[in-house]
Amino acid sequence: MKLKLMALTALVCCSFFSQAEPAKRETIEQVLKATDAPAMLDYAYAQMEQMMQANQTTPNDALSQKHMREMQQLFRTEMSWSQLEEPIIAMYTQVFSEEEMQSILGFYQSPAGQKLVKRQPELVQQSMQMMQTLMQGMMPKMQAMSEKHAKERAAQAAQ
Repeated sequence: MKLKLMALTALVCCSFFSQAEPAKRETIEQVLKATDAPAMLDYAYAQMEQMMQANQTTPNDALSQKHMREMQQLFRTEMSWSQLEEPIIAMYTQVFSEEEMQSILGFYQSPAGQKLVKRQPELVQQSMQMMQTLMQGMMPKMQAMSEKHAKERAAQAAQ
């Protein structure tokens, strides 16, 4: 019995000390490089800019175009890769162990991983188109819900 208690105590103590090693900055940077993270961010901004222009509700005059360019520049400056890189590395450090990051890196360095990186923009574009189509179908329902809510609000205020 005493031997079992000592073994259990040793097991519990060892489990506290055998926590997974946090991901190393160098490994995270390699993953970010393998995934071409800065270019993916630029691609996301380009897609967002296209959507903003496509959904623009203001007149398409010189002043509106200037405003749009200023908004785009604000996004690209305030949320540039140089602004986001450190917080992203910190998040990866908190979420992944070194062993997990090594596995992720191995995948992204593989032919399949590189294909995913190269084709990701295409997948994102198709996903956005699909979502836009779904949203168009939802718009009448959303409008009806908003109108119903406004009537309920008006009825409640009238009481």
